[in-house]
Amino acid sequence: MRKNKLNKTLGIIGGGQLGKMIGLAAANLGISCYFYDSDKNAPAQKISQLFFNYSFDNKKKLEEFAKYCDFITYEFENIPLNTLHKISKYRKIYPGIKALQISQDRFLEKSFIENLGIKVTDYKKVNSLDDISKTLKQKFKKGIIKTRRLGYDGKGQTIIDLNNVENIKLKIKPNFYILEKLISFKKEISVIAIRNKKGEIKTFEPTQNLHKKGILRETVFPAQISKKCSLSAKNIAKKIAKELNIVGIIAVEMFVLKDESILVNEIAPRPHNSGHWTIDACNISQFDALVRSIFDIPIPQIKYLNNCKMINLLGENFNNYKKYLNKKNCSVYIYGKNKIKTDRKMGHVNLIL
Repeated sequence: MRKNKLNKTLGIIGGGQLGKMIGLAAANLGISCYFYDSDKNAPAQKISQLFFNYSFDNKKKLEEFAKYCDFITYEFENIPLNTLHKISKYRKIYPGIKALQISQDRFLEKSFIENLGIKVTDYKKVNSLDDISKTLKQKFKKGIIKTRRLGYDGKGQTIIDLNNVENIKLKIKPNFYILEKLISFKKEISVIAIRNKKGEIKTFEPTQNLHKKGILRETVFPAQISKKCSLSAKNIAKKIAKELNIVGIIAVEMFVLKDESILVNEIAPRPHNSGHWTIDACNISQFDALVRSIFDIPIPQIKYLNNCKMINLLGENFNNYKKYLNKKNCSVYIYGKNKIKTDRKMGHVNLIL
């Protein structure tokens, strides 16, 4: 199959719901999308014009995939870096490999942000139970032990204090965990920054997020924070986007403390769950912004059409989507995953407020 040279093509590594929504936004701009994913049932397979269903270490197929595309992006963090290095020999990858390398590792992520002069939660790399006990005694009484890699939606996290440190069922390996201080915060917010190839940066306004068991349940726009706090959050996101040389978008999750100071929690150099509200409440969505940045398509001034609440549909409450179908000012998005599982994101609803 030959690519039609009259049309532009975006290659997307990963075929989950984010990839699917990137693909739909690209199609609206006349851009074709090809996907590469090891899961034959990936949601994006349903809309892909060419779907590569191979392992992420298949050098021959990665090369073939890359040569079909004008540019490459990715839709999740846990992609082997070797995969991207192989592809980068043939095509440009946006937002870039550096951003992914840092966001894949919680220790590198926090170190990078801290070195920019941006505050993060107190943390320490731990390599043994003795390390954990000493840190809890000397630095903070209660914390969260997290895997440095492969953690998402609350996975790989355990709340810990001196009373239960000896009872945790973890095989402590060198360079595998970090321990973060468990903090009391006022609000959780996030900001999505957009950066084009000229280095121009815009942000969406902050949103307020509600998590349970480490999984995002709701996002509300606008966030109920002061103008000063909002400006500070946007400046933080812009600084991180600039330092990572992002071309595309990056989401920055933050904690707002009682005095309205901000700690950065995590970054994600891709579309983010907390940005789905932009599909219905703005003149341009986070997915549009990503595609436009990659292909040098002008990005308009962001206009906010409505206030909005985004509600995630997880496996346990998935059937709730039916009650929103005929409600005024509700938009329902079903991802098309092949199995319904507890805590698995199956779709979302945008409620215009």
